[in-house]
Amino acid sequence: MRKALLFGMLLAGVLSFSISEAVQTKLVVRVLSKDAKFVGSKMGGAHVVVKDSETGKVLAEGLTAGDTGSTVKIMSEPKTRFVSIADGAAMFETSIDIAEPMLITINVEAPYIDKTNMIKSSTQMWLIPGKDIAGDGVIIEVPGFSVMAKSPDEVKLTDNKAAIPINAQIVMI
Repeated sequence: MRKALLFGMLLAGVLSFSISEAVQTKLVVRVLSKDAKFVGSKMGGAHVVVKDSETGKVLAEGLTAGDTGSTVKIMSEPKTRFVSIADGAAMFETSIDIAEPMLITINVEAPYIDKTNMIKSSTQMWLIPGKDIAGDGVIIEVPGFSVMAKSPDEVKLTDNKAAIPINAQIVMI
């Protein structure tokens, strides 16, 4: 009788630990242009999609918004562990309800304003219930340039040869 009671209490304890409620878990995602600054509102932001890696279910999506960050912090100062480089730079922020650790996939596309030059990057990580990923958050690097060709102002014809000036605005994503 006593063993049955102890077994019942043990079983109830184990079951109570396995039944847990979902917890709001904050996730911040920032997109950093390789060897440059954060992708912010001026470039239309970066499109961020957070998915459950196992099921493919979309958990959150949206655009990064904000400025490109501090040039000095991002590009001049030496990087050291646990020191923020974002300081309020563009980000996508969400909260996801999870009851147990979940492997997530974060996909980004940038610059969102310029579909012809859009680059895709992604990463995977474990999201733990109640363990917020805030501050600088997850920083995903996107390599490449955004090239916007400009129409020539005029075409010059000399000795049956055309001179067509080509202009373009080229910036790191």
